[in-house]
Amino acid sequence: MLELLREAVLCEGKRVTLVQRTYRYGERELVRDVVLFGQSVAVVPLVGSEVLLIRQFRAPVGGWVLEVPAGRVDPGESPEEAARRELVEEVGYRPGRLERLASVYTSPGYSDEVLHVYLAEDLEYVGGRPEPGELIEVLGLGLDEALRAVLAEPVADAKTLLSLLLLRWRMASGGLGDPLVPQGHQDHQRVDYGYPVYLQQSDRGPPD
Repeated sequence: MLELLREAVLCEGKRVTLVQRTYRYGERELVRDVVLFGQSVAVVPLVGSEVLLIRQFRAPVGGWVLEVPAGRVDPGESPEEAARRELVEEVGYRPGRLERLASVYTSPGYSDEVLHVYLAEDLEYVGGRPEPGELIEVLGLGLDEALRAVLAEPVADAKTLLSLLLLRWRMASGGLGDPLVPQGHQDHQRVDYGYPVYLQQSDRGPPD
């Protein structure tokens, strides 16, 4: 039987806490460093036959990352509430419908983070509300184009690749039509929404 003997806080940051846990398993003691993060969400916004992605500066990797809208679940907030909030903040759309596609551990070897992946549909543009200091560019791509773009990155973002592949699986299962040519969009042409890079709130919506 595995038993937690003690837990000591090694470091507390703004977003994470590093603890050291000591377990007993039979006659052995196991010591593990664990990053406490909590829950997070990733959202695939579907507008017609396009998904909305963001290119965001990420300080830990020192560069820009192509990804789906995502963020942490705040204290007292449900994952669905967090998904709705992040979608408005990062791309300026309020979802009429959210469907949870999966919940996964992101890095169970060292972190307790659980990521909930959502599909967002019936979107209404209400204007972006980025957090101070966020640097984000929004773009709309077809699913195949989005997958190619993510895989063309020097290092792909795991949550985004997972989210897009989950959407493809969801489409292939019969819920959203054919994954290559969505129903009603056989002649669809790519739309460049032309969102700017911004640090503060942008009221620019999609083109007429």
